[in-house]
Amino acid sequence: MTQRIPPIRPSDTAPLWRSELGQLDSLMSTTPPPPARPRRGLLVKGLGLLGVALVSGLVWLLVKPEKSPVATPAPTSAPAGQFTFAESPQVPEPLKDSDCAVHAYGETKAFLTRTPCQQLTRGLYTTTTPDGMTVYTSVSVVRMKTTEDAAKLKDLTTRDGTGNVNDLVKDGAVKVEGLTTLARGGFASTQRDRDVVIVESDSVKHGPNEPEHNHLMKKISFDALRLAANLT
Repeated sequence: MTQRIPPIRPSDTAPLWRSELGQLDSLMSTTPPPPARPRRGLLVKGLGLLGVALVSGLVWLLVKPEKSPVATPAPTSAPAGQFTFAESPQVPEPLKDSDCAVHAYGETKAFLTRTPCQQLTRGLYTTTTPDGMTVYTSVSVVRMKTTEDAAKLKDLTTRDGTGNVNDLVKDGAVKVEGLTTLARGGFASTQRDRDVVIVESDSVKHGPNEPEHNHLMKKISFDALRLAANLT
């Protein structure tokens, strides 16, 4: 016996799909779509931040402190030698005079009175011996008017008992406690065209061996001849 299936009527299905559609409409109405990102607002905001950064950079450039230049040691034209010399703080700049005779004694003074120099330039330096002794060195550059006059002065000052150009201690230009002159130490001289370089060195205290001390002072004076490059 075949069972008869009753036909489906529109009235039987209408409530079902209408109900489902109602639920879908309700869901769509209660869940709003995500708001679109306002592109114009972001662009304006980005331009604003860029402007602030530019203004801040300009302000920093205007108010930033200037860097102080790094101090560098003053170059010296003197070549390297055996001893290390430092300029005396008592003579920060070379002492110059066009009258050499007033800064000399003995036959040297008489010669410079008859044969005036063109200029006298002097400096004072210090160095330290290996045993820690401080040595004072006076460097004098006498510029004569001719090379012949310079040769005569050089010959005169290298002979004993003929006087010399005053070192800065003897001349009273500097004060070193315990020293009245550097002439009792070591002496050296040389001629360079019209210039005669005269160097004298000594220390306040001498060692127990006087000849050995004088030999060391003479050695220092010969090395200090190169310092004339700083004075000319």
